[in-house]
Amino acid sequence: MPVRFEWHDDSKRAMRYIAEGQWNWKDYHRAVRAAAFSLTAVEHPVDSVIDLRGSARPALSAGASAHVRSFGRATSACLTGRAAVIGLPAAEADRLGLSPERRLGTSDGYVQFVESDMELAQLLAEWAANPSVP
Repeated sequence: MPVRFEWHDDSKRAMRYIAEGQWNWKDYHRAVRAAAFSLTAVEHPVDSVIDLRGSARPALSAGASAHVRSFGRATSACLTGRAAVIGLPAAEADRLGLSPERRLGTSDGYVQFVESDMELAQLLAEWAANPSVP
């Protein structure tokens, strides 16, 4: 599967979507729909992590602006509307029009772009401490 999903860690506070090789938006959305079944097993808030580091794509495919905004969409009652993206191709940040904080607002919350595992861990810890803040 070009995009797979798994719990980020044992706390099940974040669902991780991992892009591998040649993938497309249909693959991503298929994984999100499949992950919805895992989300029914928890009652606490869950954030999303999109890991693009395994992607073989040098850039995101057409429609990236709309699809990236869907990363934070709360499609399940437990989803917070917050998503962290790691591994965004360098050229994409300008094309997406990110804020200086590397954030993109969505209708349900926001998508935060991080550059390292340490930055991701800090962000997820902050979100876990403030589960209801979009």
